[in-house]
Formats: sequence, structure tokens, C-alpha cells
Amino acid sequence: MIPICCITYNRKGSLERLLKSLDSAFYDEPVTLIISIDKSNSDVIEEYADSFSWKHGEKRILKHKSNLGLRKHILSCGELLNEYESIIILEDDISVSPSFYVYARQCVERYKEDYSCAGISLYNFPLNYHNQLPFVAMHSNSDVFKMYCAQSWGQVWMRRQWFDFKKWYDEHNEEFSEQPHLPASICSWPKSSWLKYHTKYCIEKNKYFIYPYVSLSTNNGDAGTHAAARNTAYQAPLLYGVKDNFELNPTVVYDAFFENDNLSEYLGLRKNEVCVDLYGEKNNRENRRYWLTLKKEKKYKIVKSFGLDFKPMDANVITNNPGCQIFLYDTREAAKNIFNKSSSIWNYHFPINRKYIVIIFLCFVKGLLKKMIGIK
Repeated sequence: MIPICCITYNRKGSLERLLKSLDSAFYDEPVTLIISIDKSNSDVIEEYADSFSWKHGEKRILKHKSNLGLRKHILSCGELLNEYESIIILEDDISVSPSFYVYARQCVERYKEDYSCAGISLYNFPLNYHNQLPFVAMHSNSDVFKMYCAQSWGQVWMRRQWFDFKKWYDEHNEEFSEQPHLPASICSWPKSSWLKYHTKYCIEKNKYFIYPYVSLSTNNGDAGTHAAARNTAYQAPLLYGVKDNFELNPTVVYDAFFENDNLSEYLGLRKNEVCVDLYGEKNNRENRRYWLTLKKEKKYKIVKSFGLDFKPMDANVITNNPGCQIFLYDTREAAKNIFNKSSSIWNYHFPINRKYIVIIFLCFVKGLLKKMIGIK
């Protein structure tokens, strides 16, 4: 049995939605529900949690006597792993798939002795959160892939793996600034974020999370500690219905920048000598000899180039798609490159029909004229 820990503070509507999705999920064994409530100025959450009827097993309520804040609250729930071998952690703005528990249980059984695995994600990113561009992982015959990136929007912690992280965290919990091996975005996250430390740990200790291709949880984007207003950009399509068997043999790997970690093999290069930078967030800050990027660099020798016709972007390299939009540079070799004008990464992800732009512009002009001179 893997207990489910729901983390909540003062959003009753969010907690109701989460518990409704949990109550509707499929369980093949009795499951303990734990509701951990941070101290607020109201007793509404405590009263609701006390009255909620959990029909799938035991219910436990943890009522903190003082306000911990999100970071300390999340980390405190890790102490439950002194009682349990693993635990499912869900913040109150999350909803789950009917199959989430089956997936979590099978993943734990598969990875509990794999100490390179830092945790299990229930969530699959629809966007690269570093730049809000679409993200789709290359598919394989597995239901999961590896990613050197921790997760907070639905995750499973395992005892040994969590306490390995917690030991590291206790020694490295100071604020940190930008470093070449870290995504710039996580370095700017607020002090209330615990996730930036878990992600930094995964990067520096070479630990991965298991991610599903089809999401078993979603972030509803409620306003809260890290968001002033509701934002549904990170909602992921859920797996609906009950799936009783997941293929857990991942071959596809992504790093914390959302870059395909397998591409060096297709380029015939060693992993530590090439910077894979299709999203443009790395900018070869680690000064690797080879740089795979969409950027047009005039001073480096182009070893090879690819088109940008297939999705996801990785597919253009894997299929050796001819073209001149993705470039592999040798930064140790000087050159004077001349580039033809080509579409940007934004046009690739968000193609715009020029006809519609003209129509929208004409409608805008007509509306403006109506206001100015009263034409009909």
C-alpha cells in the first residue's frame, strides 16, 4: 500500500476538487489518505477535512500548529517516509487520473531499488517551463521516459531515495545564483520553492525521475503561493479510464533543460563533448566543443545541419532530416558563415496564417475608424 498525502493550506475549493478526483480513482487495495494542513487564519480547511468521508481506507489528518510555509510544509511530509516505504505527494491544486494509483504502485515496485531514480512523476509536461514553448517527448515502446528533473505537480517519493536527497538538502539549502550547469529559470525561483533544490540535486547527482508519456496528474493552475492569478497553461491531458499494466522500460532520456539526452549518439559524439541546445536555454555556457542549436553563429564551423520540419524537434536530428535550421557547430574551428533567412522557433511551434493576420488587422482598423468617425 502506498499512502496518499494531500498538502493544503487555505484553498477549500482546490482541496475539494483534488479529493473528488481521488475518490473517483481506481484502487486495487485499501489506501491510506493523509491530509496535511498548514496553519492559516481560518478553520475552514480543518473542518472540511474532518468531515470528508474516505471510502478507500484509513484517513489521517495532520494539523500543523504554526504556519510552516510551502517549502517547510512539503519537506515535513517527507518525514512520513519513516513510517512508509513510499508515498504519493499531491498539492491541493492537482487532479489525478483514474489510473494514477495503479501507475504509482507499479513504478514503485519497479524502481524502489534503483538509487539512480530520485522519484516518480505522475505529471507530463505540455510545456517547457523555462520558456513556455511546447514540449513533447520522443515516444518509444515504453509508457515512460527518464528526465533529470524533479517534479512537484504529482509525484511519488521512495524512502531511500528521498532521504538521500534530504541529506544533500540539509547541506546545500542556501540560496543559489545562476551557474552554467543549471537552468536560469530555477535559479530565480523564490525562497518558498523547495523544488529548485530537488532539481539541482538531480542535476548535480545525476539522478532522474520517471515520467509518463500520458499524464496521470494535472496542475489546475489555481492562484496561490507561487501564482497571483489562475493560469491553465500547465494543465496536461489526463489518461482517463483504467489501465492495469504499464510498460516500464524507458529508453528515451531528457535533461533538466528539456533536451534529448540521447542525441549525442545520433550525432556520433560523446555526451560530454556536445551541448544539445534546441530550446536555446544553455547557450553553450559550459564551453563544449560541439554545439547543436537553432542559433545562427557566423564564427563557428558548421559540421552538419538539419531541417526543422518534424515534431518534436529531436526527430529532425534522429531522422537526419536535411535542411538548414538546426546547426551542429564545432566551436574550436573558425568560419565565416552566411545564412539565408528562415523561420524562427516561434513560427515552428506557433505557425500563423498570414491571411488571418490581414483579416484581424482590417477588423481592428474598421473598429478604430468606427470609434473615431462613427462609420457603420
